[in-house]
This record gives sequence, C-alpha cells and structure tokens, in this order.
Amino acid sequence: MMPTARTLLALLPLAALVFTVFALRPGSLDVRQAVIRAVALVAGVTVVFVELLSLAGWITTWPVVVYWLLFAGGSAFFARRHLRLPSPPVLGGWDKVLLGAIGLLALAELVLALASSPNNFDSNHYHLTKIEHWIADGDLDPYPTVQNQQIILVPGAEYLLLQARLLTGDDSLFNLLQWGAALLAGLAISRCAAQLGAGRTGQLIAAAVFLTAPAVALESTSTQNDLVVTAWVVCAATLALDGAHRLATAADVLSLAAVAGLTAVTKSTGLMALAPVLVFWGVCQLRQRRLLRTAGAALAVVAGLVVLAGPALLRVNDAFGSPLGPPGYSAALSTERKDPPAVLVNGLRLAASTLTTPIPAVNDVVSDAVIAVADLVDVNPNDPKITQWRSVFPGTRWKPDEDRSPYPVTAAVILAALAAALVWRRLPPLVRAYAVTTLGAFILTAAVIKWQDWGNRLILPAFAVGAPLVGYWADRLRSHRAGAVAMVAVLAAAFASGGVSVVYGQPRRLIGQASVFTLTDWQERFVRLPEQAVPYQRAIDDIRASGVRRVGLVMDGDLWEYQFQISLPDVELVAVESVIPTAPPAPVSSVQAIICAATVERCTGVVLPTWRVQRYSAVVAVAFPP
Repeated sequence: MMPTARTLLALLPLAALVFTVFALRPGSLDVRQAVIRAVALVAGVTVVFVELLSLAGWITTWPVVVYWLLFAGGSAFFARRHLRLPSPPVLGGWDKVLLGAIGLLALAELVLALASSPNNFDSNHYHLTKIEHWIADGDLDPYPTVQNQQIILVPGAEYLLLQARLLTGDDSLFNLLQWGAALLAGLAISRCAAQLGAGRTGQLIAAAVFLTAPAVALESTSTQNDLVVTAWVVCAATLALDGAHRLATAADVLSLAAVAGLTAVTKSTGLMALAPVLVFWGVCQLRQRRLLRTAGAALAVVAGLVVLAGPALLRVNDAFGSPLGPPGYSAALSTERKDPPAVLVNGLRLAASTLTTPIPAVNDVVSDAVIAVADLVDVNPNDPKITQWRSVFPGTRWKPDEDRSPYPVTAAVILAALAAALVWRRLPPLVRAYAVTTLGAFILTAAVIKWQDWGNRLILPAFAVGAPLVGYWADRLRSHRAGAVAMVAVLAAAFASGGVSVVYGQPRRLIGQASVFTLTDWQERFVRLPEQAVPYQRAIDDIRASGVRRVGLVMDGDLWEYQFQISLPDVELVAVESVIPTAPPAPVSSVQAIICAATVERCTGVVLPTWRVQRYSAVVAVAFPP
C-alpha cells in the first residue's frame, strides 16, 4: 500500500520519542540508557492512554492526533535545554565493519518493511483484525467473533499499531514496529554486554549475533509481536544490570516497572524470560541491605505489571471467567507436565529446533541425540502434554520462513557462551550471576511452552537474554588467533544467514519469484492464502456493487476477516456467530447480506434457506436475501 500525505502524521510519535530521549539525557547519562528509558516511557504512557480512550469510547483519530501533538510538544519543551548531540565514539577498523554490516542489514530490512503489505498469517487472523474492531466500536470491549484469539491474547503491540492506524488511516507503516523493536533489542543487548565487561567490539558482536538470526531478520519486516516482547525483555535485563551494584533510583524503578508491564501486556511468552531477570534484580537490591526501599521498589514493579496488563486481563476474565481464557485454551499451548525429565526433554527439543540446518545429516545427529535422552529418562519425545497437537518432533523445516525459521548460528553461539559462563572457574561474579539468570530463562521457557513446529520465534526472548554473554566471550577470544578466526567465521555465517533471509525469505522477499516488487498489493496480502485472493476480491466486489450497508460474517477459525474490514470501510461488518460468552452474535435477520469465509456446511447452517448464495471457492461465498 502506498503511503499518503496523512502518513506524515506518523512523524509525531517519532518526534515525541526523539525529544523524550534528549529530555531524559541530562549530564553524563549514556545514550543507550536514555533511549531505553524514553521508549519505555512513551510506550507505557501510550498503553495507559489507549485504555483511557476506551473507557470514554473515543478510540478514533482526533483524540490520538491531539495526544501526540501534546506529547511531542511537551517533550520538546523539556528537551529544549538538552538538544545537544553526543560526540561520536571513536571506532576501530573491526568496529566500523561490524557497524556497517549491521547498518546494511537494517537498511535492507527497512526497504522490505516499507515495500511490503502486512501478510503475516497470524496478523491477518487476529492481530490486525482486532484493531479494526476497536476502531469500529470505539472501545476495547470484547465483541462477537468465532476467532477467540482476538479477545484472549494480550494486545500491547496492537495498542502501538493502533496509533499508526489512526494517524495514517491505513496499515502502510505497520511493519515498522517490529523493525524498530529489533533495533531496540540490539541496542539493549549491546548495553548488557557492556555492563558485563565487554568492550565496544564485543558489544557489537553481541548485537550482531541477535540481529542476524533469520527469525529476527524475517520478523523485523512483519506485524507479529515476538520482537516487540523480546525488546521489552532485554530492556528489562539491562535495567536490572544497572541495579547490580547500587540501589535503584526512582527513574530505574519506573523504567523497569514500565518494561515489565509492557512485556506482560505484549505477549505471555516473554514472561518466562522476564521472571528470572526480575529475580536477579531483586536479589541484587536485597544485597544493598535496604529492605524497605527494596520492598517499595518491588511493589512499584508489580504496580507496573498491574497498571499496564491488568485492564486487558480483566476484560478476558469478564468474558470467559478467567484471565487465561476459556477452559482448555492454555492447556493446548502450555505444557501439562512440569516434572524434571519432561522439562529436560522439552528444553532439548526446543534447542534442537533452533539448531536445524539445511544439512539433513547434521539434523539427524541432533534429533537422534534428543530422542536418545528422552528414551533414557522415559519420556515420549512426542508426549502430547509437552507437544502442541499438530506438531511432530523432529521437525524438518529449515527454510527462511518467519513462522518457523531456525537460527542455528545464533543459537549455537549463545548456548556455547552460556555453557562456558556456567562452568568456567575464573569468572566475575556478575557474569556468573547473569549466566544463571539466562539459564533460568531457558528452564522456565522449557517448563511452560510446548514444543511446536512454529516454536522457534516464541523462545526468542530467552535467547536474547543470553546474547550479551557472546559479547563477553568474544572480547576474550579475539585476543587469540584461533579465537579471532572462529569469531570471523561465525559472524560471516551469521550475516550470510540473515542477509539470505531478507533477500529470499517468506512471506516477503526482496528479489526472485514473488518479490515484493513484482506483486500487487492484493497479491502480497494473500501470499499465505494465494488460492483465496480472487475469491475474496470477487466477494468484496459483489458487496460493493449491491450497496448494502450492514453485512454479517460467517468465519472459519483460520480464515481472514481483516481483508474484508480494510476493503469495505463503509460497510458495517458484524459476526452472526460468536464463541464469546459476553458478546452474542447479531441475528441473521438484522443484516442485508452475509459473507461466508467458511466451509459449505458451516455457511449453510447459518444462511437462511431462501437466500441466494453466490459461491466463489470452496470456502468463500456471499449470500443475499430474496
């Protein structure tokens, strides 16, 4: 989709963020810390703002424009005395090469993000659909739908996308949220590495190892939320490290509370990596022997979690009687066994999936080893209590696809760095403690997330927490010739895999067949469902030609409502089926037509027998009354 003049309104949040960085960077405060605090402040306040808008029923354009005008103006006022650019650092030759390579990769991702229409499957299924519902309803309340993920899953990333949608009027900039989140995560990882004792080269290597992971490169041009939650988690990690040797200041506590709350409201998969980070911070604060102050700081962090994530969870609780959703929903995704053998096997499977390569023989060795361990501890490697129901271990999907892509180079060096930090005898206590924290993140992740074909992206937060350890060891290895050669080889492989993912990845690629520059906007949007592009378009054309203004929807669980929403902005679309207990469907008698994106049987069960049905594919049809 081509940007419009209204797209310039999206500069308001950028201006607000830049001015906030300057406002929070008086004196000698380092730039990376100021950026992290500023992003946490802007995002946290925006989440609260969206919740307040919902209470007033004002989720519409003008309140959002006014909000960002005031935010940009206010931050500019407070930054006016600090508008001085920091002196550029003095970089060595290798630092320049690394920074240049990271910059080129980020630039390629930016081009792809701007040139691509949102076409991630899950985004079309529920992430973006809920945004259109909020705008249509004016609030965040649960609405009738058969796709309960729209209601159950926490919406932090969607709150931020909502700002772009209302400011620009379209989804042309949606991909930039994940692109920015990847850069923020890289920034936070580099700062963590510095706090652990890595020099500038080690810091850049730590960031590069994360940013070149195919899963990161692919998602940085999409509308998923895995990089957003990963960024919040590693921001929490660097803020926690600030408190390793001193009492946390009010600014430290507020920033940590904000990123903790943002993690909770963005995606639950981040909580398993966040929890050990918060425990690490709490223990460090207790060592300062100021119990009351530490207790107050801990309560402030809990308050951040409640303020930012509480309202969304309350709405889910009101709809289903539980903040986790309907009975059985969590069990389908979260492990049902917590015994050590099951956690061990699940963790090994999760790690093995990230290590999948294009070489079958290597994959066989890794998977056979995991299965051997599973047999040794008497755990079925495909036990349904630790395996998502449609997945079978070992998976064989190694291609650069944003939903499933492994990241063998990144995973291997992070796991190796973690192992070295856990067993090396002479190691600074802080590095050892951070390694234990990282291990805790991996163990909790293995204890909660079921193994699944598309699980590699879900466990990115734990790997991101471990990435700074790579920077620590890289600085020590590069002083040895063999170590330096090994690091160069690793980085070359990492940048090659990241670059290939951007150039040839799915569902967006820069060159080759199905390049974003050879497809129409509509074709791009249906890359994941190409056979439905024409049927969807014909159904939309028929609704437009009919002139009806209220249309019912019959949807199957995995088909997309979003394309109807953005293509029929002047038509009121209502669900005539619903699985939300507190949101009953609209009666069929209240609509002027029905769009079916469902099986024939499903559609026939809803559409009145006297209505005329025009079918365009096995799952797309339009029905009109006689």
